[in-house]
Formats: sequence, C-alpha cells, structure tokens
Amino acid sequence: MDVVAKWRTRPNGITTSANGHILYVTNSDERKLYAFDIDGKGAATNPRVVISDLEGIPGGVRADEKGNLYIAARHLLIYTPAGKLIRKLELPDPPSNIAFGEADLESLFVTSRSQVFRIRVPVKGVLLYPPIPPAN
Repeated sequence: MDVVAKWRTRPNGITTSANGHILYVTNSDERKLYAFDIDGKGAATNPRVVISDLEGIPGGVRADEKGNLYIAARHLLIYTPAGKLIRKLELPDPPSNIAFGEADLESLFVTSRSQVFRIRVPVKGVLLYPPIPPAN
C-alpha cells in the first residue's frame, strides 16, 4: 500500500480518466478537485488543482469518455478536463454521489439525501471497475 496524497482535510470522491492515466480526487473541506498523473507502475505524481471554489461540498466524482468531469456538490456540476464549467444541473436535493450505468453507460445515476435520479447523457461514462461477465 502506498500513500498517494495526505491532507489535513477530507478527501472524498475519487475517479480516473478514461485512459486510467489521471486520478481525480475531490476535497470536501477545500472545495477543490485535484488531479494526479498515474505512471505505468501505478505511482501517482504531479498533484495539481484542476478546479477551485466548487459550489457546495464536493462528494462523488466521475468522468466520461471525452474527459468531462461530473461532480456532486450543491448541484450536479459538469466540467471540461481543463476545469471549465460546462453545465450546472439543479436537483431537488444536493447530490451526494454519482455513477454511470446501464448497458450503454449513458445514464448517470445520482443520489441525494432522499432520492436517486437517473439522467440520460449524450456521452458514455467511464466505469471504475470492469463489468463482471455473466455466469454460464
């Protein structure tokens, strides 16, 4: 086990880029999204802030195949890989976590305090884990 980063505050959500070369981590207390480069041996280097001053407390984070980043905070926030806000989706409750799903990976499931939402998106999401093949 290797320590990738150490904060005095609360790292929270975690995801990788589509190619697996970038690790993204939200920090709830700092309200920032960090990125780390992942080398061929799995070491995380070059920590940097991709997004500062996120609106709300960031929790879950996911990426799509184009590199866009989806962050559950006060709203569902969608950013380019460079950290430019593309869209803000307001939900009845602040979102807490998110995951891409369904066979085409074009559904984003979002949890809040009391509800789970399904939002269709025009791009495939990145799975953090490979799908389990069906049992024969």
